[in-house]
Amino acid sequence: MRICIFTDTIGDLNGVSRFIQDMGEQALLHDVDLHIVASTAKYCPDLPNVHNLPPRWRVPMPFYRELDLAYPSASALERILRELRPDIVHISTPGPVGVIAKKLAAKQNLPVLGTYHTDFPAYIRDNTGLEWAKRIADRTMARFYRPFRRVLTRSTEYLEIMEREIGIERARSELLSPGTNRKRFHPSHRSDSVFAKYGATGEGPKVLYVGRISKEKNVPFLLDVWQRYKASNPGCEAELLLVGEGALRRKRANLALEDVIFAGPVIGDDLSRLYASCDLFVFPSVTDTLGQVVMEAQASRVCCLVSDVGGPQGIVNPGGNAGGMVVKGNDTDAWIAALEALLENATLRQNYAKQGYENMQHFNIIDSFTHFVQTHRDALHRHRP
Repeated sequence: MRICIFTDTIGDLNGVSRFIQDMGEQALLHDVDLHIVASTAKYCPDLPNVHNLPPRWRVPMPFYRELDLAYPSASALERILRELRPDIVHISTPGPVGVIAKKLAAKQNLPVLGTYHTDFPAYIRDNTGLEWAKRIADRTMARFYRPFRRVLTRSTEYLEIMEREIGIERARSELLSPGTNRKRFHPSHRSDSVFAKYGATGEGPKVLYVGRISKEKNVPFLLDVWQRYKASNPGCEAELLLVGEGALRRKRANLALEDVIFAGPVIGDDLSRLYASCDLFVFPSVTDTLGQVVMEAQASRVCCLVSDVGGPQGIVNPGGNAGGMVVKGNDTDAWIAALEALLENATLRQNYAKQGYENMQHFNIIDSFTHFVQTHRDALHRHRP
C-alpha cells in the first residue's frame, strides 16, 4: 500500500507541520511506503519521501500571515500523482494543494481520507467577531470534507464539534491516537543557561508559551492576564516567554508589558531546551483541535495551564490524571488565581509535571503513526471489491 499525503504546510512552525514531518520520518524508519507532497517557497524538510512543488504564486493567508497560500501548477500536481501512483490519498489541509489534490484523486477514483487539524471557522470568528462569517466557513468546510471516506481528528472533543458544526457524521470520523516525539521532547534537554540567550535575566520562574502570537490563539487574553497578575503580585520575579511569530509580535513595541519576552521562532534543539527548562507552560487557546505543544511540554516534564475549551484539556487531564490545571476559557480571574497557585507553589508544579510526564508515556508518536497507517489500510480494504 502506498499512501500519498498532500499538505499546504510542511516546514512552518505549527503543530500540523510537525505532525506531517513526524509521519514522514516514521515512514522511513519503519519502511512504510508513504510520500508527502507540498508546495512551498519556504523551508522544506530534506527527506527522500517529501516532494516539494515550486508554487506558481503565493499570498499570505488572511488572519495567518505566517502561512502562505501557495498555488502549485495543477498539471505538475497531476504529474507527480501519476508518477507516485498511490493506492490511497490523504488530504491534510483544505488549502490550494489540498483542493487540487482532492479533485485529481476523484478523477482517478482514488479513495480519500483527511485530518481536521485546524478549526478555521473558529479562527475566522475570533478574528472578525462575526458569527455569520463562521457559519459560512462551516458550510465551506462541510463541502470540502463531504467526499472523504474518513476524517480523522486528534482529540475526542472535536469528534462532536465536527459532527455538530460541519456535518461530519460519526460513521465517517475517527479519533487518531495522538502522540509526540518523546526523544525530541524530554526532561534530559534541560539547560540552566538557555533563557539568557533570549534576554531573560531574572531568577524567578519562567513561564513559556509556544504557538502563533496572535488573536486566534487567545494571546491578547494571556497578556492581559499576565499584566493583571504582575500588578497584583509586585514582588513576583516570574518572566513570560512567547515563542513563535504573529501579528502581536510585530506590534510588541506598542505594548507596555512587564517581564514579557518575545523570543521569536525557535526550532530544533533550542526549542527542546526551552520546554525542558521552563517552570510552567501556558496555552490559553480555545480553538485548538489538539494542542501539539501541550504534549511537547508534558513530555518535557513541565506543568501545564490550559483552557477548558477544545482539545488541550484532554491532553492535560486524560482520565482524571492531571498534568496541570484546566481553567475556564477567557475567565480572567480564574487564570490569575491559577497563576498565583502554580507560581507560588513549586511542589504543586512538580507534582503536576510528574503526572503529565507519566501521562505522555501513553502518547508515543510511533503508536500514532501505526494507527494512521492502519486506518488507511482499512479504508483501502473497504474501497476494493
